[in-house]
Amino acid sequence: MKKKRAIRNYVLTSIFVVLVFLLTFIPFPVPGTSYNFMGLANLHLGLELGGGVKNTYDIEIADWYEGTEEDAYRETVDRVQYLLDKQYSDAKAYINADKKITIEVPDTTISESFLIGFIEMKSESGEDAEAKVTGQDIESVEYMLSGTTHGVYIKFTEEGKEKFAELTKTVSSKDEQTMYIYMNKNYDQAFSEPTVTEENTMGYTFISGSGITNKSSGKAYADRLAGTMIGVNMTTKTEATEVVSENGNSVRIMMTIVTIAVVVAAVVVAYVLFKELGLVSSLSLFFALAVSVLVSAIFDLQITVAGWLGFVIGFVFNYVLHLYYLNVIKREYAKGKKFIVSFSSGYRGALFNMLDVLLLTTGSVLFLLFIPSNLVRMFVYNFLMTIPGTAFTSMFLNKVFAVNYTAFNLKNEKKVNFTKEANIDEN
Repeated sequence: MKKKRAIRNYVLTSIFVVLVFLLTFIPFPVPGTSYNFMGLANLHLGLELGGGVKNTYDIEIADWYEGTEEDAYRETVDRVQYLLDKQYSDAKAYINADKKITIEVPDTTISESFLIGFIEMKSESGEDAEAKVTGQDIESVEYMLSGTTHGVYIKFTEEGKEKFAELTKTVSSKDEQTMYIYMNKNYDQAFSEPTVTEENTMGYTFISGSGITNKSSGKAYADRLAGTMIGVNMTTKTEATEVVSENGNSVRIMMTIVTIAVVVAAVVVAYVLFKELGLVSSLSLFFALAVSVLVSAIFDLQITVAGWLGFVIGFVFNYVLHLYYLNVIKREYAKGKKFIVSFSSGYRGALFNMLDVLLLTTGSVLFLLFIPSNLVRMFVYNFLMTIPGTAFTSMFLNKVFAVNYTAFNLKNEKKVNFTKEANIDEN
């Protein structure tokens, strides 16, 4: 490789890494879209670090509910927690001492989409109209894409099948042909008002419209309806109050200090082991760090201690792979091979070893998801966020930097802390 070409490649690659690193700090609108890229600004603190809001809800149990009161509370908390986990990393729902359910979220408000309510399907609007179908009549609910139409598939019980047939017969015979679906006993405005044109005796129905415009809104609608099968209604007369994180500031400071210390220690150790080549390899490592942050921001993960730990361990894992490759090159060079030959011969063997380690580690970490713990889940997700950057930089970018840098330092092995123990005639 010619020296000028190596310098050019090295400089261009370095500029690319710096630009990606700057993206983590500079927000900008994406041309041609309504999306604003926020970078680090899109990372949000979880409850334990940044606080949030909470509210307490009374529980009304339906007459048709067959379990005990304790069962109703437990099922409600489990369902609410399931919905919270879809949006937040450390939101929580629990039963308090007053036999009420409290919800805490790392946000400024608590969305009604997290609440469990009664469902009432009526042929007339308003509170006084008779509910023909309720949650006890529904067997299952799921999102479905019918052709190009997003919607919700509802299957009824045998008794519900008869009730829904009677309801649709009544509604379809009316001039308006409008069915009214209410949630949470909010009779001022129906949750949905689907149009019914004929009697339905099939025992299932497909509801579209009603704000269902894509897969995400369809699944949210289905989740809301599925909760009505429990047979409880959550209500509150109070406003959400602030949740203050008592140790949030000190924990954030600790996390920042530890992160900086780990990064600095990584650079120092790399320099001690490989001198200037270790510093060059650190550029690849910083690129992986920036990519991991950007991926986390795009997926809008809340920052938690468990998530941060997964991120840091992912960084260290990548760092070990970087040093492993440099050490393989060093061993090849010690055998008497030239710099460029050392990179090529060492890369082939190191590549497959690193790929094996990446696959084995990723698979092992994925198994942790079977542990029913939100902390473990956030650790795994954040660790996996580092894997794309680790794979690209450890198996490719690190080599690009190392090869181009050493191409214009071929005669100064002291700069990379290499020693040759033998000489091989490679001509």
